[in-house]
Amino acid sequence: MQDLRESRLIARSILERRGQLAFKPVTSAKWVNIKRSWSGLLHVQIEHDTVHGCTPAMLKWWFENIARTTTWDGFGFNGPLVSFYHLWHHRDHVAVTPLTGSEVGFIEGGYTRVTEQFNDFHEMINVDSVTDRLDETEFTFSVRILGMVVCRIIHFYEPEKDGSRFFAETVVGSEIPVIGWLFNWLIAPFIYSKTTGENWIRHNIEETGRSESIIPPLYDHYVTKAEKKQS
Repeated sequence: MQDLRESRLIARSILERRGQLAFKPVTSAKWVNIKRSWSGLLHVQIEHDTVHGCTPAMLKWWFENIARTTTWDGFGFNGPLVSFYHLWHHRDHVAVTPLTGSEVGFIEGGYTRVTEQFNDFHEMINVDSVTDRLDETEFTFSVRILGMVVCRIIHFYEPEKDGSRFFAETVVGSEIPVIGWLFNWLIAPFIYSKTTGENWIRHNIEETGRSESIIPPLYDHYVTKAEKKQS
């Protein structure tokens, strides 16, 4: 817990130094929606504000490297080690832990543990997921219980003027007839309620909006400048 606290405080101080500590508000989203289908599937959807300064290639790189650490101090690379994930959301994020396939982030077919706490409401999310797709248009991972998909987190992105258009959706429940529908109506609401969905909307808007502050300088250092040195 002490290490987590220190890493979060380091991330916070970096963002404060840059004058970029404030999160985007929920009102920055183009639209949000929560709905439940007749089969009990819960859909929580966000059409985000443009993610300025981030191309789809940069977003893909970010998800592939999100478990890394850096010495970025907001202006140079001479600071203490800090997690990419804590920079993305210094208050809510706990850890992204690759379990198979990669040591630094998500990878198609790989299993990853995601641990976070929504908006300090003491609602802990701690799940093992498998990445279904990760490319320059989509990042989707799913959570399974006894082999049954019970949650999918979907991200779509595409080029837009000065950045990327970004849509995120969490789908909670199973599409399996009868058994899945019973799970959706009788069990799933106790695991992930509409209130959880509201908390996720705020959290997701905050972390996605933070992308503008941290992904461009990190991508420039670890990808753009590295490629120039090799050429």
